[in-house]
Order: sequence, then structure tokens, then C-alpha cells
Amino acid sequence: MLEKKILKAAHYLATSWEFKFIYNLNSGLYGLEETKTNIENEIEEHFDLVGVQKISLGKKTANFMDLIGQLRFQQRWAQSPRVPETSVMGHMLIVASLSYLCSVEIDACDKRIYNNYFAGLFHDLPEVLTRDIVSPVKNSVAGLDDLIKEIENRQIEERIFPLLPSSWHDELEYFIENEFQSKVIDKGSIKLVQSSEISRKYNNAVYSPVDGELIRACDHLAAYIEAALSISYGIKSRQLEEGYQSLYMKYENQKIAGINFGQIFDYFRI
Repeated sequence: MLEKKILKAAHYLATSWEFKFIYNLNSGLYGLEETKTNIENEIEEHFDLVGVQKISLGKKTANFMDLIGQLRFQQRWAQSPRVPETSVMGHMLIVASLSYLCSVEIDACDKRIYNNYFAGLFHDLPEVLTRDIVSPVKNSVAGLDDLIKEIENRQIEERIFPLLPSSWHDELEYFIENEFQSKVIDKGSIKLVQSSEISRKYNNAVYSPVDGELIRACDHLAAYIEAALSISYGIKSRQLEEGYQSLYMKYENQKIAGINFGQIFDYFRI
């Protein structure tokens, strides 16, 4: 199946990307060249895939992957000791997975499921350029959050979009601009709506719906679980405990897009 072939190719491309760090630091180590050859041979087996060809060229597509890969090394809650540690990339995948599961639960149309997954996957993409700026800092000065968002948008236009095919730009911008606001495309224009309204009127591929509210709730749920796990292991700080408690109170008895988030947050209550 094509899907399995793509997954296998992605596995070896990721392995090759990780192996570069080992190879550069351990040149001459016994068996290293054999491992390098084996990985290269596996990638060659999938060279009929356009994505493999583009990444193997080592040009702008490979540069995009290198840039995104930096999120693997950016730590969440960097100013607070926490176990287990979570990378920004790992957090993005968790949010995407939660968004997908919630979308399936509410009988979202296929396009809505697709949009919610990828909007969740890319919601922290600007952090590869601006790094993680914690919410208390963003909220400490009026207008600072808007200024940061403006800088992020400009950086994406200047540094990320040139690395991607032009045909992807509009879709990626749709995902990451106003990423936590629910929206649809109605008569060619982006329209901000409520997720409940999407379920009633716009749950159809022609409107390309995105549940920004749902993605925001999944983002907060992921952060809540991260804090809860560390606290349950005995590794905690004032910031972790305050974040944990404020998120719980925010979603107590809350329903979003038909999902009872209050009940889900209760499940992880310590």
C-alpha cells in the first residue's frame, strides 16, 4: 500500500536526520559507516516518492525539515523542573492527536478532521523562529501578545514560506493565523465562527472548517496533563502547580464543540 510505503520512507528519513548528529560527532567509530550505508540504501528503496527526492536534494525542502527539526530540541516549561520533559515537537503531535480524536468523536466531516489535525500539528510552528515565550510574559503588558503575533507572522512570511511550495502557502497560513479561533471559508472569504455553529451549519468540506476553540482546549489539555504527570511524580514548582490549578478551573464544567472537557480534565485530577 502507498500509505505504508510513505510511512516507511518517513521513518528512514527521520532516522537519517537523527543519524547526522551521531555521525558528525563519532566519525571513525567502528560500524558507523555500515549503519550509514544501510540507512542510505533504505532511503534509495523509496526514491520513487517525490518527497524523498526533494529531501535528498538537500535544498529548500531539506532546509525546512532541518528548521522544523529544531523543535525536537526546544523544551516545554523550560524554566520549571518537570518529569517527563516534553519537547515542543512532542507537544504539537499530542495536540494534533487529541484534536483528531475529538473531531472523530463529534462526527466531523473528513475535511474538518483533516484541518483540525494539521492546525493542531502546526499550532506552535512560529516557536521555531521566536522560541517559547511563556503566557505570563505575553500577558504581562497590554498589546504584547499582538506584537509577538505580528513578529511571528512576518518571520513566517520571510523564513518559512520561501522553503515551501507556493501551492502550500495559503493552506498553512489558514492553519496558523488566528489558530485558536474557529473559522470557515464561506463564499471565498474566511469567516470567524463558533465551533457549535460549525457543527450546525458548516460541517461540510465545501466550508473547510477549523475548530480553533477545540484545538485551544486540546492545547490546554496537553499542558494540564504535562503538569499533572510531573506533580504526581513529586517534581513540582510554583509555576507548575499554578498552571495546573488555573487550567482545571478554566475548563471545569466546560463543553466545547460537544466535547465535555470538564469531564476529561477531571480524569487527570490528582
